[in-house]
Amino acid sequence: MKLLQIRILVKDFKKSAIFYRDLLGFPVSWYEENLEYALFNNGETKIELVSRKSMAELVGDGSKPLEAESQSSFLLQFEVEDVDKAYNRFREKEIEFINEPHDRKEWGARVAHFRDPDGNLIEIYKML
Repeated sequence: MKLLQIRILVKDFKKSAIFYRDLLGFPVSWYEENLEYALFNNGETKIELVSRKSMAELVGDGSKPLEAESQSSFLLQFEVEDVDKAYNRFREKEIEFINEPHDRKEWGARVAHFRDPDGNLIEIYKML
């Protein structure tokens, strides 16, 4: 199997779409505001945004709560050419980071972390 897309179930579709499209600069392949759906073509693996409400309706399971109780249900990892430059570019767009760029010698990488508007953890990453 090959990972095709990552679907993020979001609380506020418009706010999340602005974050991924305008702040991170991901190219939009498909955007349907009325359906609360967006597909971002960010390379081989695509990223989808779907509102939690819309997904619950699509799946037809009204018995499960729309809110998750965990700190993070997953992490999106993005390789960048230069972690420090990406960090500075995103900070200029007022993205708040959890930590500054730092080396993880045990991973052989330089990383920094931030969250999207729904609290999903994102890591920018570059091998040392």
